[in-house]
Amino acid sequence: MNSLNKTIMFDARIVLKNSEHGIARHVRELITNFLNISENDKFTFYILINKNSPFLDLKFPKNFKLITLKYGVFSLLSQIELFFIILKYKPDFYHSPQFIVPLLSNVPLIATIHDMNHVALPNNYAFYKKIYYNFFLKKKLLKSESIITVSQFSKSEITKYTGINENKIHVFYNGVFNNFKPLSEFSKEKINSVIFKYNLPQKYIFSIGNHKPHKNLAKLIESYCTGSFQIPLVILTDSNDSLMEIVNQYNYKDKIQFINFIHENDFPIIYCLSKIFIYISLYEGFGLPPIEAAACGIPTIVSNTTSLPEVMGNASIYVDPNNINDIQRGIREALDEQNPNRKAYIENGFTLAKKYSWERMARETIQLYDSLQ
Repeated sequence: MNSLNKTIMFDARIVLKNSEHGIARHVRELITNFLNISENDKFTFYILINKNSPFLDLKFPKNFKLITLKYGVFSLLSQIELFFIILKYKPDFYHSPQFIVPLLSNVPLIATIHDMNHVALPNNYAFYKKIYYNFFLKKKLLKSESIITVSQFSKSEITKYTGINENKIHVFYNGVFNNFKPLSEFSKEKINSVIFKYNLPQKYIFSIGNHKPHKNLAKLIESYCTGSFQIPLVILTDSNDSLMEIVNQYNYKDKIQFINFIHENDFPIIYCLSKIFIYISLYEGFGLPPIEAAACGIPTIVSNTTSLPEVMGNASIYVDPNNINDIQRGIREALDEQNPNRKAYIENGFTLAKKYSWERMARETIQLYDSLQ
């Protein structure tokens, strides 16, 4: 197949305005960086979006066609809609950047699998999702043209749980956008506006995590509440009712602040204003937030499990995410400005962050498209 004639249908419906999370950010950066790569003119791209997509505000070259679908990526009806869209445009390849793939079409599939937590941690997921993952998705992945993943850890997990030949799996690391930089790079006006908008303490410990148990926020809060720390804890999370029970149990509601949403442009300053960043997830395919914090010059604490040691290298303090005493040890070590290793973690973090490039990830993806027959 001549690459000049290749058509790629890319499912970007997971990217919605005012909805930033790991996979959505990955997809947004991939698409926007495609636009900066001259080799993109070898392909025709059909970009699937929903009506609330930020891509509608961008100007695309002629070989990019936006196709607005009626149903969201997680809707059952979207499978029928996808079948007819694929039938209409007849792409050479369909690239799904997350777990939802076309089940009713035999279009050659490229799938990006970020992690295998749905299989490794099955108790966190509903029964119907287990059925989808273990039967429908696995069958599709075994027949796929290529699998992309974001770490060597995830590659080994995919092979372990699916039996897919590792030669079919390509590791393309995530990147760090260049707006993640030290506080000195931002104006006082911008900094003050973010402090006011989110009612932030002067200095704080910062963490991020959704409501899923493997994000381990309950253990973080328990470790904080029992560790006699004076500095406030700020957590970005989409659900906090059960977490508030722990906070109230220890009578710590004046020292722990939950934020439900942070605008994308404010993220770097939120990192920068923190004293340390802690991310003690039990399972990560990559773990983007610690890299972003490191790019801002903030000492990081991460779990000593799954992909995080691979991704963070010598730029982080590692703790056992199941051990409260060890989590507290890590927090104290990171907060201690007399700690001779603290400066090294910060400097190593700056160096490490430069290793991760969204542009490089996009180029590697384009090269993969080019290699497929």
